[in-house]
Amino acid sequence: MEARAAGNVFGGAWKLLVRNAAIVVPGLVAAALAATVQAILVPEESSAANAPLWPGLLQWVVQILTSILSISYTTGMANAAWTTGRASFADGARAYRRDGGHVFVAMIALFVLGAGAAVLAAPTYLLSLVAYAFFFIYAMASAVVGERPGFAAVAESVQIAIARPVPTLLVVAGIALVAFVSGFVAELLAAAPFVGPLVEGILVQVTIAYAVLVVVGEYRALRGGGVSP
Repeated sequence: MEARAAGNVFGGAWKLLVRNAAIVVPGLVAAALAATVQAILVPEESSAANAPLWPGLLQWVVQILTSILSISYTTGMANAAWTTGRASFADGARAYRRDGGHVFVAMIALFVLGAGAAVLAAPTYLLSLVAYAFFFIYAMASAVVGERPGFAAVAESVQIAIARPVPTLLVVAGIALVAFVSGFVAELLAAAPFVGPLVEGILVQVTIAYAVLVVVGEYRALRGGGVSP
């Protein structure tokens, strides 16, 4: 029964993405802003050793801010899509204003935990990375959809994963498979002249938006919020 429910979330997420292609836009805008700042601030390789520190720090700040914007907007729009079948930028803006702080704190917690998982990846034969994905997959959905403060959102993700391990594993595995296939296709498309990198970037953001829809849908289902693709 749980396996069938997870499968329904994947199918429903695809339908919602097709109906609400605007969900991809926040990620595209955030990626474009970050890339523009990097192109302006990062020094040429020949002079990188003598470059001041402030451009790198500014780039880091911009990446954090654009990540908060992208996560808040995309997750808020995904929640609206599952609730009513339609998503707008107003839904994303509302989530950004209300839950941007929650997302920021959750990002810090996940960064620290992810660094620990990466350090343990080799001695645990990548099991630490699998555990990281399993336990914390619902953290951002909890921060935005559940409106939990950052650390509480991370804690709730762990609680849901432990309570409902089968659908959580199915979602993690399904998203990993989608990401692998999408990444392979993106690399092929990147080789196309002129438009290759652009198409690759769009495909990456489409994959991320789809993954967010899947996670939000499953989070709502496991918390009893319901889904209505």
